[in-house]
Parts: sequence; structure tokens; C-alpha cells
Amino acid sequence: MNTDEMKELMHLYGDYLTRLSYVYVKNWTVAEDIVQDVFIKYFQAQQYKGQANIKTYLAKMTIHKSCDYLRSIKNRLRILEGFWKNKQQTMPSSEQQTLKKLEQHAIAKAVLELPIKYREVIVLFYYEDMTSLEIATLLNTSENTIKTRLRRGRDLLKTSLGELQLGGDFYE
Repeated sequence: MNTDEMKELMHLYGDYLTRLSYVYVKNWTVAEDIVQDVFIKYFQAQQYKGQANIKTYLAKMTIHKSCDYLRSIKNRLRILEGFWKNKQQTMPSSEQQTLKKLEQHAIAKAVLELPIKYREVIVLFYYEDMTSLEIATLLNTSENTIKTRLRRGRDLLKTSLGELQLGGDFYE
């Protein structure tokens, strides 16, 4: 694979994979690091056999790396440090400001608070416009499992958003 092909892949899928990773780790910097690791591993290993769409293959790698990060001791220590340290006020970057605005929206916040198995299917279905069959293939589960998770995720969102008293007929 030459440099131009590598740049093209990173340009095409970098933002998508970073947003996908953010859904899991809820930290923009960590998500960027994970995507960088995914691209490095992809370019070094060259294990892609063409059985699936390249976007699906990279998304699956990103999901696995994000889950590995969540299980890692480094993440657990970072969370504990956050509870015990007073964080200094710093000027947020433009990416952080954008994410902050997105998080201020009640729906985005409610989605991010869902358990991971519901959050991932909601994001993939509604934000990435994937079908339940595509999600099932990506997550290596049955389509019926994905449909069940979508239904339960929607129910959890209705409950969560109902408590916020958004006003108007949100569900109709």
C-alpha cells in the first residue's frame, strides 16, 4: 500500500472512526489515539482480506480497540484520578468546544448515558444510518439481538428524556 492510498483511507474514514470510538470511550483525545492505533495496525499488519467493506473492517477494529481501552487498567486509573483531583480550568480546544455543545443537547447526552450495548446500536442505526443487518454483521451478533437492543435502547431513552421534561410532543 502506498502513501497516497494510506492518506486517502485516513481522510475518508478518520472522522467517522473517531466519532465511533468516542461513543465508547467518551474522551476525544483517547478516541483520536485509538483511531491512530487502528490505522497503524491496519497499515502494518495488512490482514484485510476483502471479505467485507473496508469501512466495516476498520469500524470493527476501532470497536475492539475501544473496548480494549475500556477494560484497561490505564482507563480505570484515569477515572479514579478524576475523582480525587481538582482539575484546573484550561482553555478548551475547538474540538472540545464542539463536543461540549453536542453534549449539551439532551438527546445526545441521554444516548451517551446508555449502557454500551444499547448506545452502540442506537448510534450506528440513527447516526450512521446502518441497517440492523449491517450492525449485526459489524458486531458479530444476530439481527434479532440488534432489533431487541434497539427497542430496549429506545425505551431507556424515552424514560431518560421523559424525566428531563423537554416539552412538546417529542415521541409523536
